[in-house]
Amino acid sequence: MNVRKPWTRDELIIAMNLYCKLPFGQLDHRKPIIIEVAEKLGRTPSSLAMKLSNFASLDPIEQARSIRGLSGASKADRKIWEEFTANREQLGT
Repeated sequence: MNVRKPWTRDELIIAMNLYCKLPFGQLDHRKPIIIEVAEKLGRTPSSLAMKLSNFASLDPIEQARSIRGLSGASKADRKIWEEFTANREQLGT
């Protein structure tokens, strides 16, 4: 049985930073960058790809393109999204 590991704030910041650098079509668990970052976070590539797709569901640019992303964005995802969109330069995007 898999035990869900909650995402930390630092992990969400790293994932959000990666989301800002990849086009929507690159949010795939088989992409080398996603595999590499997931390993550094101690997560599976699928878990990271899903988190990136959760961020896509919050992205107004993707929404304007009729891209929905995944519907499982958490409160923490939404908070990081808001922080990033308000402070992109400070958070490294």
